[in-house]
Amino acid sequence: MMHEKSRTISHEEIVNSSRLGSKPSDDYMQVVDMLDNIVRECIYVSRSYSGIESPSAKHYYSSVLFTALVNKGITLAQIMPLTPWVDKKIEHWDYASAAGIVRTMLELRIAFYYLCSEKCDEKEWECRWNIFNLHDCTSRIRMFTAMENNEEVDILSNIADQIRTRLIENSFFESLPDKKKKAALNGQSAYLFPLEDIAEKAGIEKSQFRWLYVFLSSHVHALPMSFYRIGEERGRSLPTPVEEGYTKLCLSLASTFLVNTRDDIHFLFQDFKERSDEIIETESRKAQELFETKTNLASSESIRVGDTKVLLSTEAMIIEATLIQDGILEVRYLDTKSGAVVLQSTESESGTYLDLYDLYYWTFMLNGERVTNDQMSFMDGDDFVFKADPYTRTLHFKHG
Repeated sequence: MMHEKSRTISHEEIVNSSRLGSKPSDDYMQVVDMLDNIVRECIYVSRSYSGIESPSAKHYYSSVLFTALVNKGITLAQIMPLTPWVDKKIEHWDYASAAGIVRTMLELRIAFYYLCSEKCDEKEWECRWNIFNLHDCTSRIRMFTAMENNEEVDILSNIADQIRTRLIENSFFESLPDKKKKAALNGQSAYLFPLEDIAEKAGIEKSQFRWLYVFLSSHVHALPMSFYRIGEERGRSLPTPVEEGYTKLCLSLASTFLVNTRDDIHFLFQDFKERSDEIIETESRKAQELFETKTNLASSESIRVGDTKVLLSTEAMIIEATLIQDGILEVRYLDTKSGAVVLQSTESESGTYLDLYDLYYWTFMLNGERVTNDQMSFMDGDDFVFKADPYTRTLHFKHG
């Protein structure tokens, strides 16, 4: 039997054969812009509170959960159609994948409120935390049991018993109904209360939570509800009113979870805002010193044409400058881990020209306000100045 030799389809053929559809609605693009702004702001907020030693376990877990939530927001921002975060040849519409991410963000929002925002006394908080610990431990026991790793199972079983002992000795746990205590000691539930009750306290109406959780969860597993109605209207990666509508819903929900948690972070760290401002001020001063170093280097006799000098080297970024002509420097900002150039500029006494920048790497500030890349059309002209802050990964622009 003769077999026809297979052929790899090129990207151009895929683009040419795809039904790219009509332009999305203005409402959809507004939601895209909203999520983009919020994700960037949350990244900035997260950085502004970095370097502060957690004064309590609640503060520590707020940092962990907020980081996890922002990471999911970044992933969602990268996969959403017509995103400014990724340059794509084809806009891939897949609200089902977005729904899976948003369900995780909903659960992170609930966990944040339950463990970090809701007021309770120390004994109740310790009870909640140890139930979390026990759930984590029993989940790992199930995983290692499936892997037939008996040594790890024995270690984790001993830890689980220690956690149960701490719970039994906890005065708040002792006050709980026997049925709830038994369920908690089993380790199958991470929460003392139903998720819908916690969600309601966190600002999500109970009826809304119920249908949202069913809708979002239906796309996590390949069960009938996730694929029965795949057809012209959805599930084929093409832009349709249904795909746009559900994608818009997912992006709106994600934005809400991020904003509410961002506000909780500000409240939780309100006593440390002065410390946060000090960190930002210190980093801004370092950035100004770096700017002056570059300016002086261009006219210095300590560097010859063709020479390269490293101006900064940290765990996050390397900045190097090459004298390409007398009085003219080419400055490159490189991500330390990947080695990728995230910004390049040409600098001289007459001014600074921005050659290129990675729009996903930096936070943008225009005249003191946070903006997105889409709001920076002024860069088509020459009437602006900028300064890069490598410590906060912020590009500060002045225009007008």
